[in-house]
Amino acid sequence: MRLLSILSLSMLLVSCAQESAPEAQYPTERIDFASKNIFGFENMFGEALDAQPNQDTFGILHFPDEYDPTKQYALVIASHGSANWRDHHRKYLEQMRKAGMMVFAMHAFDARNVTSTVGNQTNVTSETMIYEMAMALRALWDDPRIDNSKIYAAGWSLGGTAALFNAWIPIQEALYKHGEGFAGYLMWYPGCLALPDLDAWDKDLMQIYIGEEDNWTPAKPCQDLIAKVQTEGGHANIEVYPGAFHSFDSVEPLTLNPNAYSFAQCNFKLSTETKKVYDPNSNTELDFANPDTRTQAYLTCAKKGEVMAGHSPEYKNAAHEHLAKLLPDLL
Repeated sequence: MRLLSILSLSMLLVSCAQESAPEAQYPTERIDFASKNIFGFENMFGEALDAQPNQDTFGILHFPDEYDPTKQYALVIASHGSANWRDHHRKYLEQMRKAGMMVFAMHAFDARNVTSTVGNQTNVTSETMIYEMAMALRALWDDPRIDNSKIYAAGWSLGGTAALFNAWIPIQEALYKHGEGFAGYLMWYPGCLALPDLDAWDKDLMQIYIGEEDNWTPAKPCQDLIAKVQTEGGHANIEVYPGAFHSFDSVEPLTLNPNAYSFAQCNFKLSTETKKVYDPNSNTELDFANPDTRTQAYLTCAKKGEVMAGHSPEYKNAAHEHLAKLLPDLL
């Protein structure tokens, strides 16, 4: 059951501490809802999904300045990347909130006592994050404070992957049970890996920001995807920043990450028929439902210690400036 509680001042301080951010000067609210821990895309569908036990999770709803309880607001449901919430993510959340939107920051890692999936990718899977974003949408869909015709998915890296797959129509048909739907998808360096072999994508706004040299979540598959969606009449766009790497907009300097795996050489696909990941070169299905075999599948192509990540000074504000032009149309 969904539990809603407006936080007292002391609870507000707690929620801010959970995000490792300075004390908020505006109201926030914790919202609890049910999710699952999912291994394998096939386990997000039908009876296989029903067999997965529930997992308690939560997010923090951030209110805009001069919040008016008689109004309904556009909402962004946002997810962090593999290193949890970071300062450059929060800067975007604040930009959205300052524009007059409500912002729901998912806390999938904190709910599971996980600090990072860098170098792991099995303690909280991409399937879990995809599902959890859909459940956040369902939890907030009927909230009277929200204009549910203007709910947007947003995310960075792992969170961007969650937003991306929520734009795939078969996922929507499986997980959205009462007419729910996102009005658009804002993604920073998502993992355009293991994309479905059926190009059935939402035609609402899809916006990607990514560095051309990103070798953690490579740009080329995202560019190819956006081109396909555009060809099919979708409202899709990608901003590719030449010479920039993963987390080009972060405050951390550009460095080699010794724990991260480069997926630049990986070429996986997702079977629309079986909902399983496979290698299109050998047409062999891969077992992503087992943590050990999932890791072995990654290691057939992923390279540890080759990922460059960190800020590109020339693009520090590029995505913020582009987003600023988009936001008025999303309100």
